[in-house]
Amino acid sequence: MEELVKCPLCSGNVIKYGRYGDAQIYYCKDCRKRFRDKGLKEKTYSPHVITSAITHYNLGSTLEESARYVNRRFKVKISKSSVHSWVKEFSDICTYRKLRSQVVKKYLGDIIFAYSFQHSGLTYNFRYHLPKLELLCSSYPSLIQFLRDMERRCPSDIFKENERCSQIKLDAVKFKKQGRYNQACKLAGLALKACDKNKERHNKVEEFMLINDSSTIACELPVWFWDKNLDIGVCGHVDILQVRQGKVFVLDFKSDACKEMEEKVASQLYLYAQGLSFRTGISLNRFRCAWFDENVYYEFNPLKSIIKTSE
Repeated sequence: MEELVKCPLCSGNVIKYGRYGDAQIYYCKDCRKRFRDKGLKEKTYSPHVITSAITHYNLGSTLEESARYVNRRFKVKISKSSVHSWVKEFSDICTYRKLRSQVVKKYLGDIIFAYSFQHSGLTYNFRYHLPKLELLCSSYPSLIQFLRDMERRCPSDIFKENERCSQIKLDAVKFKKQGRYNQACKLAGLALKACDKNKERHNKVEEFMLINDSSTIACELPVWFWDKNLDIGVCGHVDILQVRQGKVFVLDFKSDACKEMEEKVASQLYLYAQGLSFRTGISLNRFRCAWFDENVYYEFNPLKSIIKTSE
């Protein structure tokens, strides 16, 4: 359950009132004052220290090694017991903890594999989590192979010549847009507390989920295919790829998800799922698409939500 925020002036009830930089703005309905909340409540150390400690630990370091790393980076003096308490406290959000012991026993060295693509003048940092890829995708061997071969197989020229998924609009079935607050929102919210600049938000959420979530297997995954209905080549990059509940989830982090145009974002996510289905041979019915931020999550079935291409 999301923590109830009280007004620091009158202890009245508040509502979220937008953002300023990396800070959440609140508005008190009782005293009509606005205030912002940037950090983790009642913590001696900053969100940067806490999230960095948890992340370093989940990359395979010991509690003591994680404490030393954070002390050196942030010029603080925390003990391994502090790291342990944070890992335990945030285990309901950073659910990778339930996989970590299994991973540490089997995998040595780096567990995050990364490769940067230069597409259309921009840098995309493709990354995947090898242990989670192998543990979660046993039912999808073609997906494992697709990600592991990405560095060698991705044809960069296609991303110069063809339409971006984000620029194509399809006809979407008018599904009811019902948002909910879920695990993706919690992860994004915790990651963003340690984000100082708006331009870092996207990458910070992707990286934090890849390392600390139990179902995220890849970020910035290139996708390309030829759409026979549009009669054009289509390409793009999936923000976040998850495998959970036996299905493949294509997620897109949006800074203000509730204000996104439903048809536009649904078209983009549908094309991502269609491209992955084509590349891996996994039925489109096994995919789910969603966009989210730290406050809300919208999900749909791509097979039931797109009916035909727009003219």
